[in-house]
Amino acid sequence: PPEKDLEWSEESIEGSWRFLNRVYRLIERHAEAVRHAASFDFGRTAMSEKERELIAITYRTLDRVTSDFETRWHFNSAIALIMELTNEIYAAEPLEQGARPEVRREVLEMLTLMLAPMVPHLAEELWEKLGHTEGLWNAKWPYLGVDRVELAREDEVEIPVQVNGRVRGRVKVAAGAGEEEVVKLALADPGVAHHADGKRIVKKIFVPDRLLNLVVG
Repeated sequence: PPEKDLEWSEESIEGSWRFLNRVYRLIERHAEAVRHAASFDFGRTAMSEKERELIAITYRTLDRVTSDFETRWHFNSAIALIMELTNEIYAAEPLEQGARPEVRREVLEMLTLMLAPMVPHLAEELWEKLGHTEGLWNAKWPYLGVDRVELAREDEVEIPVQVNGRVRGRVKVAAGAGEEEVVKLALADPGVAHHADGKRIVKKIFVPDRLLNLVVG
């Protein structure tokens, strides 16, 4: 988070190196099959169950990473989301079984574009492997349209609940649930109640579908 001091850790650097190598191997494995694929034409053709799952998790990640970049400036959260997406893609391997080349290309392109602000040189190389002749610098950020946002939306989300900045519980609610409903459920959670009961709630920090932080005193 931007408000915290940097703590140097070689272990973190090694973990980041392993993650980037996983991304490189993933794209290298599929590059030849997808580099000549047509652009993904969302909504024009029916998707298989596997394709829909891949596209949905990719767009969901993009939606959240965009929010982290533009409104919260929490690049660490963005990286964590991209790592989760990479794990989901690996879990769906072999992708060629049930996912057309154009769908695989869409997923891998979104992954590369999301990485570009943090690792521009690597992303440029991956972009070229995916068949692009123009540099990544010329690509636009892939904002989601209304139809893609709907696909990315989850029916139910799990929201971490913090008390004075520390996670004390989690609540499951319908996607898009309002602050009042989330707070009510949070206060009924034993872990949250243990740290909040008998104390005055000074402030509530609520990010829809993402986070609730209760500042008590």
